[in-house]
Amino acid sequence: MQHITRVITVASSKGGVGKSTLCISLAGALAHRGDAVHIIDLDENRTVLRWFRQHNVDLPCLSVSQVAPADLLGHLKEVASHANPPSIILIDVAGVYEKALLQAMARSNLVIVPAQPSEPDLHEAMKVVRDLSELNENFGGHIPYRLLLNMVEPLDPHYQRHTIAEVARLGLKPFETLMHKRAPYREAFLNGKPPHQSGEGRASAIKAVAEMDAIIQEIDEVLGMTNVQEAA
Repeated sequence: MQHITRVITVASSKGGVGKSTLCISLAGALAHRGDAVHIIDLDENRTVLRWFRQHNVDLPCLSVSQVAPADLLGHLKEVASHANPPSIILIDVAGVYEKALLQAMARSNLVIVPAQPSEPDLHEAMKVVRDLSELNENFGGHIPYRLLLNMVEPLDPHYQRHTIAEVARLGLKPFETLMHKRAPYREAFLNGKPPHQSGEGRASAIKAVAEMDAIIQEIDEVLGMTNVQEAA
């Protein structure tokens, strides 16, 4: 049976929306359930690669590489052609509008667009979604996306409802699950442990794990409804 590697790009043309935090949190959750995950760090700041190396992250199912945007396509083919290729490749793009963003989205099975619940973030998210729509239209693709509301204040339900209503008004397709502002997400960059690997029983860690599990379930559902292409 042929192995199929799914490619998920975490995309935004704006910095500070939590792309790298989402990448390592998703990777930790996927590795926890036994998926082999490879993260490609396209950001010149090398946030994910630096996290992986500085903390000597000990997750046998996780690997990280950093390549120049011009080398992305060749690198995707190389990773997918390994003897034991990953089940999931996560691409963390730079938080700027550049050609690499379009290249990564074009090779994806799913594009996740993280955004804080703010007008500037939703405005940038709309730009990414329009670009993906044009890619699909120009090349006959059917690459899906989902907006992920990130860093949501858990104690402000009124603002949450307002933001969700605005997302609906803009016609964006969101995850049902919100990614709230929780300490375990931030602490992963300090201790090298995504929420699933933190081993903590405090409420915030338990809630972060539940959020990641719910997001992954939604990802599985989206990927199950699409024609999965090989990374190569």
